[in-house]
Amino acid sequence: MSEEKIDPLEKTQEIFDFLQGKIPEGYFIKRKAQPKLSADQAWTVIWYLGNQYRQVPDFIERCDLCGELYNSHSEGACLDYGKVPYHFCEQCRDGDEFVRKMRRNPDKRTREDYFSK
Repeated sequence: MSEEKIDPLEKTQEIFDFLQGKIPEGYFIKRKAQPKLSADQAWTVIWYLGNQYRQVPDFIERCDLCGELYNSHSEGACLDYGKVPYHFCEQCRDGDEFVRKMRRNPDKRTREDYFSK
């Protein structure tokens, strides 16, 4: 992808795919040098780059249910469970799992609760 006006979600998706061995068009990397991480490993690298080096926007999240990346500024939800939050994309937020987790922990707040005050 070129750098002109690319959505941060698209850029992060490209890095996510690259780390899993999907080389972007226009690049040639020898097969033995291509990364081949699992989706969870790739997301851990992206998370680290975002938190340690600020190379990836912190509002791009990965849904803990379906694994899709999403822009948390415009969609989805994050349930705060203390040390490890639980992220839901917009589609999964409308599902039964989100409702179950909210019922099990009614005292837990969503990311929207923090920003609405």
